[in-house]
Amino acid sequence: MGVSPGLLLIADPSLAPAVLEQVAPTLARGGVSLYSGTDETGGSRASLRRLVLFDGKLQPAHAELLRRDPPALLLATREPDSGPTEWEAHLVGAVLRGGPLVPPGVTVARQKIRRLKDVQSAAEAAGLVVQEAGGTKTAAQLAEDVLHELAVNALLDAPVDAQGQPKYAHRRTEVQEVAPEDACELGLAVDGSRIYLEAVDRFGRLTTGPFARALDSYGGRVQVNSSGGGAGLGLRRMIEHSDAIAVRVVRGRESRVLCAVDLGDARRRAAFPKSLLFCTE
Repeated sequence: MGVSPGLLLIADPSLAPAVLEQVAPTLARGGVSLYSGTDETGGSRASLRRLVLFDGKLQPAHAELLRRDPPALLLATREPDSGPTEWEAHLVGAVLRGGPLVPPGVTVARQKIRRLKDVQSAAEAAGLVVQEAGGTKTAAQLAEDVLHELAVNALLDAPVDAQGQPKYAHRRTEVQEVAPEDACELGLAVDGSRIYLEAVDRFGRLTTGPFARALDSYGGRVQVNSSGGGAGLGLRRMIEHSDAIAVRVVRGRESRVLCAVDLGDARRRAAFPKSLLFCTE
C-alpha cells in the first residue's frame, strides 16, 4: 500500500483564522495529517478523503457530504475561537487507522450479546455507569437510549446469510435471540466528561445511507424509512443525543460504531455541536 496523502481540509468560511491555525497541530497529535497540495500521490484532489471542519451544527446539507466516495469526515469545533478538541482529533485518527475507537487510557468494559433481553440489561448498566460517574439522570437516560439503538442495530440489522440476505432485520418483533455466530460485541467506557458506547459486528455491511437519510430531515420531522428493517427513528435520536459518532467499516468483515454522550443535564441536544466521522475500507 502507498503512503496516505492525508486529508483534504474543507473549512467553513465562517471559522476564524485563529481556529484554522490550530487544526494541523491538533490533528497531528491525533496521528492525522492533512494534504499539503505538494504530495506526489498520482491522484487528484477529487479522490481525496475530505475533512470538513465546521461549527458542529448538523444540517440537511451535510447529508451529501456523507454520500461522497469516500464519505467526508465531519469534524466539529465547539467554541467560536478554538479548533477541534484533542479527544476528537484522536477519534479521527482511530477511525482512519482501525481498532478500538474508545480514547486511549480509558478502561473499557466489553461483552458479547446475542439475546434481546441482554440488550436492555446492557442499556440499563450504561445508565448506572453514568450516574456513578457523577453524570445526570438525563445523561443516564440518553446513554441508555443510545446503547440500546447501537446494540439492536448490530444484533438484528447487521447479520446476513450466505446469500447476503438479512437474517433478522425484517422480523425484529419476533426475534428474541440470534445464532451464536451472529453475536455482537458492546463496549462501554466513561471519563469525567462523557460516556463512550461502542458496538461491533462481524459483517461489515453498514453504509452511510441511513446516516445521510437521518440528516436529510435534520432539524425537522423525522422521515420514516423501514427498508433496512428499522424505521430510522432510533438512529436520528442516537445522532441527536451524541456529541460525536464515529463509524469504521471494513467491508464484509466488521462494522464498529462509537457514540460519545456528554454527562451533563441538557436533554434537547439536537442543536449542540456534533462530529460525524464515517470511514469505509
